[in-house]
Amino acid sequence: MRNAKSRAACLGAGLLLQLAVGEALCGTGADLNFLKERRDGLPNGIRCYSVRELLETLGETPCIPVKYRYNKNGKPYFAELPFYFNLSHSGKYVLCGLSEEEIGADIQQHCACDRRRLAGRFFSEQEKGALEACGEEEALFFRIWARKEAYGKLTGEGVAHVLDMNLMMEKRMVVNGRGVEFEEIDGIAGYSIAFCRYSKMD
Repeated sequence: MRNAKSRAACLGAGLLLQLAVGEALCGTGADLNFLKERRDGLPNGIRCYSVRELLETLGETPCIPVKYRYNKNGKPYFAELPFYFNLSHSGKYVLCGLSEEEIGADIQQHCACDRRRLAGRFFSEQEKGALEACGEEEALFFRIWARKEAYGKLTGEGVAHVLDMNLMMEKRMVVNGRGVEFEEIDGIAGYSIAFCRYSKMD
């Protein structure tokens, strides 16, 4: 990678994945909430690290050898570990999601763009209507976009396959005949974060 920002994001993603896998294998992930007390607004299970904090947390921990395989759509998964993961980066943040179930994760920085034009091209009629009626158009636009990206990364098919689907509001829904569940994280100003997993519908 020639771009320094891309190199930093790639390195950050690798370090976060090492930390998440190490915690999961040791069963300590739920107990390492010391940073949560210093980061207001983040729910239990979500932690935010600076580069320095991440390196200090990893400390002298040996690197965990990780082997990957890829599904038919090119989505990577662990070859020898009982977890699923997904990575995303935007702005100055890198996001790592680790789960016992298949997962899609996305973070979107709220940046300047022609939201109306993009929504007109890529959003469902319900999503476009909600955006036009909303007083906080920017926040809703990026919330919807993060959900679409998270779902596209869950399936491994990418966002192009879900751009015209209505993924806007409900936490649990059926998409393409399969139950999915969304979790959205607030607490980082100027960013939208979404996770998506398959679920059993009642």
